[in-house]
Amino acid sequence: MKPTPRAVELSAEISDALASIRATIDRYQLFAPDQTRRVFRVGLIDYHGAMVIPELIRHFRAEAPHATLNIIPTSKEEAGRLVLTRKLDCAIILNFDQDDQNLLLSEIGRDELMCAIWSGSPLLSQALTLERYLAATHIQISADGMSEGLADKTLREMGLHRNVAAKIPSYLVIPWVLRGTDLITHCADSILLNLDEKSEVSLLKAPIALPSMPISLLIHKQMASDPATTWLVRLIEEIYADRQRRKEAARAASPFVKRD
Repeated sequence: MKPTPRAVELSAEISDALASIRATIDRYQLFAPDQTRRVFRVGLIDYHGAMVIPELIRHFRAEAPHATLNIIPTSKEEAGRLVLTRKLDCAIILNFDQDDQNLLLSEIGRDELMCAIWSGSPLLSQALTLERYLAATHIQISADGMSEGLADKTLREMGLHRNVAAKIPSYLVIPWVLRGTDLITHCADSILLNLDEKSEVSLLKAPIALPSMPISLLIHKQMASDPATTWLVRLIEEIYADRQRRKEAARAASPFVKRD
């Protein structure tokens, strides 16, 4: 049975009222991470899933061994709605640009786009100039398979375009897609913390100026004083702060970053 428009409207209002009541009660209760059995729901896009799920689960279990962490795949377009309707306690999103007074948005990190190439590619024999970059064949990572990539938008504004042979939905398959080819793709520099020799991936600075990408943490405004939500936010912020420090060190010294 499909709810009527009025039922949908009332559902949102009732949800807000119940959340407000719960937040008021929770402010006067002691939240103990090591004792709670609460289920926490965190929304992640594919890229963040690949980067932080292992660390998030490890830290979560260390502090809240009896609680449950549900990682829920989401998108930039859906994240705000899912947080507002309480289907998510929070969401971690790249380049979030929605404006809603009921959402609290905080920047927990920032990524730079780099070019990723198979470590055995002939493209690594010379500097990656703009001319060689445009002459190469590219793979675009796009969650929906249709959206314009940041590199494509930048090139379009320059009156240029690249040759995109395929669009793939996931960062997780980058090593296998690139292996044995002369293809180029773009990925965020945070991937440095997940690369090893078996990945056979080298990263290079792009020959075009690409804007950095803010990583945002979204929560509902009414949950800002909820002790459990505050704890979860603190946990995620600490993980990303540590990753930012390690990433900056890796960019300066990692053997997977090729320098001219």
